[in-house]
Amino acid sequence: MPSTIEFELPERLSVTGENALLPFLRQNPDAPLAISALRLRKLDTPLVQLLLAAAADRRTRGVDFRLIRLSPDQAAQLAALGVTPAHLHTEVQP
Repeated sequence: MPSTIEFELPERLSVTGENALLPFLRQNPDAPLAISALRLRKLDTPLVQLLLAAAADRRTRGVDFRLIRLSPDQAAQLAALGVTPAHLHTEVQP
């Protein structure tokens, strides 16, 4: 099994503008991915939608996709949006 590749989200990310996340996802379609939210300041709905789509695509193909290093507030925000581990595997940072 290939090793997990990690991508660290920047403090701010616009999914409608130029960003490094989309090319990273395209360049690693079959690799297990861990997306770090350690530096991310705002978890907005377009980003959540992108992460859910990427997770669903990989889940159907049996490829691991995780959102890691979430703050407790970010995890609560995802839960409030109805995101469950069945949709997106997350890891909260203590």
